[in-house]
Amino acid sequence: MGGGGALIWEHVLTLSAAFEPLSVKDMLAAQAASSEAKVRCTLRYRHDVDSKMRVGHRGRMYEIDGDPLPDANSGLEYMTLMLKEVTNG
Repeated sequence: MGGGGALIWEHVLTLSAAFEPLSVKDMLAAQAASSEAKVRCTLRYRHDVDSKMRVGHRGRMYEIDGDPLPDANSGLEYMTLMLKEVTNG
């Protein structure tokens, strides 16, 4: 009953983005908010990116930790993703 088959991830798109590790200050703030994020990814705004997706970068796989954060100006120029590395990519 229930089946419980393995989840299969499918490549959806390739984008240019900036990746940077969180500073110690940012990591402490993330931990205080119950986040496990260790990396920040900034990319052009897209309406079709959400927290149910994963991000691959340089052979590593990341989960998006929370909703994408809009830029401070229009909210439609770029977005920031807080990422946590997963080992079962």
